[in-house]
Amino acid sequence: MAFFDENMRLLKRKSKMAYNIMDNYHQSDKIVVDDEVSDQDIIAQVRDLENDLIINIEETKNDSYTMQIIKDEEKNYFHSRYYPVKEAKKLVDNLQLKYNSKDQIFGLGVGLGYHLVELFTKDKFSKVFIIEPYLSIFYTALLYSDLTPILKSKKFILVVGDKGNLYSTIRANYQLSLANKIKFFEHPPSLRLFNEDYDQIYNEIRNAIEYKNISRMTNIKVAKQWRNNIISNLPYILKNPKADDFFNSFQNIPIICVAAGPSLDKNIDQLKHAKGNALLICVGTALKALLKAGIEPDIVVSMDGSQKVYNQFKGIGDLSDVFLFSEKANSPLVNDNWVGFQVFFTMKRNLSAWVEKMKGKYTGINTGGTVAHSMVDLAYKFGGNPIILVGQDLSFSEDKTHASGTIYDNNKVNDEGLITVEGINGDRVYTNKSFKSFLNYYNDYFANRSNRLYIDATEGGAKIDHTKIMTLQEVIAKYCVEEVDPLITLQEVYNKKEKHNDYYKNSKEEIDKTIEELNSSIEILEEQLSFVKGIEKKLTQVQQINNDKLKEVQAKVREYESKLKQHKRISYFTQRTLIIEKLKYQEVNNKYFFNNKQELEEKMKYYRTYWTNYWQQLKTSLELLKKTSKQIDENKALFNKDKAIIKDCKVGGK
Repeated sequence: MAFFDENMRLLKRKSKMAYNIMDNYHQSDKIVVDDEVSDQDIIAQVRDLENDLIINIEETKNDSYTMQIIKDEEKNYFHSRYYPVKEAKKLVDNLQLKYNSKDQIFGLGVGLGYHLVELFTKDKFSKVFIIEPYLSIFYTALLYSDLTPILKSKKFILVVGDKGNLYSTIRANYQLSLANKIKFFEHPPSLRLFNEDYDQIYNEIRNAIEYKNISRMTNIKVAKQWRNNIISNLPYILKNPKADDFFNSFQNIPIICVAAGPSLDKNIDQLKHAKGNALLICVGTALKALLKAGIEPDIVVSMDGSQKVYNQFKGIGDLSDVFLFSEKANSPLVNDNWVGFQVFFTMKRNLSAWVEKMKGKYTGINTGGTVAHSMVDLAYKFGGNPIILVGQDLSFSEDKTHASGTIYDNNKVNDEGLITVEGINGDRVYTNKSFKSFLNYYNDYFANRSNRLYIDATEGGAKIDHTKIMTLQEVIAKYCVEEVDPLITLQEVYNKKEKHNDYYKNSKEEIDKTIEELNSSIEILEEQLSFVKGIEKKLTQVQQINNDKLKEVQAKVREYESKLKQHKRISYFTQRTLIIEKLKYQEVNNKYFFNNKQELEEKMKYYRTYWTNYWQQLKTSLELLKKTSKQIDENKALFNKDKAIIKDCKVGGK
């Protein structure tokens, strides 16, 4: 019991909640500790009266401790009776962790913590969720183990006792990213003895990660859409310049950034007086409102991958002198039908790295969740000064969410969940959590870029920190006084873009190689699925599977996976689209099974699901890419004419 006080002291520093749980448990009548047991092999006994468990602590051959748990009169050792530390090292080695790894590890089962101490000694991970459903087991570890290497670390999140906290803990702390891979680090005796508990835990983990996946912008459905859009937009992306080419082209020129907040109704007519004296940029939502007021912006920014965004552009007519700056995953309906110039930027979405193999590196454009943020970041990278915000209410005005003339001008405010923030006049204005997060982003963005003047000429809405509040009329009179011709500058930069003959050759070669790899990978996957179905059929005809047969099947699985890994390009097309399947796949590979047949049945079921989804993603990508490749072949002139816009290039859209 010599370790308890120090362990508790460190636990209190790391997690006051966990400390209070364990301190209350320590003082409760749910647990009894007896360190004067009559059995000479047992140095202490911990009795969990709540769960009817007996936990015996015994000395090992090398003067460490081991733990024996008696449940339903059955004795179960949780560690080696001889060399528990050596045993723990083997468990950690089996994880195959790499230095500088960003893995997120779910440590299932604590025991006396030897394996976790060894894990934290290695320190090859991003974070570890330590999960122990039984307070008595974690309490015993606090009593009889030196948990200092764990408790001194900043990389662990502890979930002990109440499994109900697991869901919210993962939601708050888990990072959904392909760079942050998941590993399950199971303590095998814990899962064998408490199999049902850990089945529930796996379920909670999956549900929480699915929630994270759905709630984030990078959810699976959107990731698939981004990928498909990028493939469909590829002819335009390869033909046209990057936003990077326009950086610093408008140094110390006033740039007006127009969003579609309800206050735009107040001063939209003033924007006519800024034309020719500033660079005028708007988001797609504000475009129709500007056109209705007789104002053509110089640049429109669009980055929404959904088809509904086309409603912002439908019926706008010929805007041949207006530049469309769109994210590579923008809805192809917009890019297919745009008559003017096109320029592309990236937010480093999936498949972006593959495009850069052909087009060269793009600088990522910042966003806090809305196109208006990206518009402002473009203005900053263009060199604009001052940067003037118009229509950036980030709040509600007279029950309206957007300006008149936009596709959302009939939208009404939903009173549910409204909060108040400081307005530009010092009063309180109503907003919601989404707008508040957008506001927070601006506050942080401007605070970290103090080398420019930022003016909020919205004339309404929430107060944005680090901005100067002025009316648009005042701004135009003071800052928009010198004549500028943004169209000339934009066209000059556009016409200086690199010749695309080499792009055609290089991109065609890369696309052909990618199509070849996709075809080959699909064939491998189809062979895999046939193999799995054959194994599943055989399993219905036998009672048990011997170890040799199990190893033979697992070796065949690894052989298929090894073949797939040789095709390096296919990972670009499955990024962020198979996260849930990967979780299930990793879970089944780490799960404890009672017999070989059950193990093989479960694994084949999960393999079939995983590989079927994998096959579907590659098949979709291949069909789109073939269509795109054919379109590029039919429009070679696309790569030889610097100014030509191929109006009949309809890839994956119409």
